[in-house]
Amino acid sequence: MSNILNTALELMGFLDTNEEDGFENETKSKIDNKKTISLLPKTSQPIIVHITPKAFDDVMDLVKRLQNKTIVTINLALVDVALSNRIIDFANGAVYALDGGVLKLADNVYLLAGQGVTLQERDTSNFPWNKEPI
Repeated sequence: MSNILNTALELMGFLDTNEEDGFENETKSKIDNKKTISLLPKTSQPIIVHITPKAFDDVMDLVKRLQNKTIVTINLALVDVALSNRIIDFANGAVYALDGGVLKLADNVYLLAGQGVTLQERDTSNFPWNKEPI
């Protein structure tokens, strides 16, 4: 009966028996030889795919690749202006939904990336091909 009373008093905080029990917290110094599995994703080289769409239906391939975390460059030089605007609008919406980014590389050439890829523009005015000839 005293065990029940001591347990109840200990649970209410009136009795502290941790020091009186004589138990010591033992830590294992040996590591178990069990197979461990890493929960961190494996880092791999990013995949970059170039797409030159000829019709609006080609945009679905672009979106599927973005969903699979592939970086995509798209060249819109072979399509007319109206279709080019439609394709880039759709691609921008997909990138926005995937929390990614778009970078214009040149006229009608864009780089699209999904989440986890940081896109930075550099100042290209000092590159030799952008300087005025002497």
